[in-house]
Amino acid sequence: MGFVNSAVILAVAVVLGACAHKPQWGNAPRPVETEAVRPGHGQAGNELVVLLPKANGSVGAVVVRSRGSDAVILDKPYAAASIEGAGRVQPLTYSADRAKKEFSAALTALPGRPVTYLLYFLEGKDDLTPDSEREVERIFADIAARPDPEISVVGHTDAVGTMQYNDQLSLQRAQRVREDLIRRGVPGKYIELAGRGKRDPVVRTAAGAPEPMNRRVEIIVR
Repeated sequence: MGFVNSAVILAVAVVLGACAHKPQWGNAPRPVETEAVRPGHGQAGNELVVLLPKANGSVGAVVVRSRGSDAVILDKPYAAASIEGAGRVQPLTYSADRAKKEFSAALTALPGRPVTYLLYFLEGKDDLTPDSEREVERIFADIAARPDPEISVVGHTDAVGTMQYNDQLSLQRAQRVREDLIRRGVPGKYIELAGRGKRDPVVRTAAGAPEPMNRRVEIIVR
């Protein structure tokens, strides 16, 4: 059993002699168990696992094992392991160029990684700050360029006011952003809405203190 942490695993099952490639991939932390492809009708079966780094170069780790063979830990960029027909796990060395060349079709098909955008608001209002007004068109253009995006819009406030007041204000801010997205052509069915009030500040402050960085809406696009 292996565990993937903040990395992309590209697993390609290859049936030798049949030219059959079955790519599988994932980009969320999850348990991974790899079994050898058993030979059949005189054909040997191999399976290949390659650990791909995130955009910033970091990786997590995955354990590759098969019945009857010692486990191999992959914890470096482009570390790889092959499970041969007899079930033996063999460590391999890949490079960025080799991975790009051999798995270009699968890499192209990978879903885009989640992106978070922040918009900031005037105190006590659902109006954007001047800086966020200047950024909003670029952000919305990036979102609109994604095919069938899943979007979460989460409103936040600073610590000024009661819990009930801030819950309402944070939801108003999120609703304002949602309406702007819909007006620019993003289907409303793709947008989830939430208001967190003053529960999740970016900057910790005293009770009742104003803080511009906390008066925000987070737009998470998957």
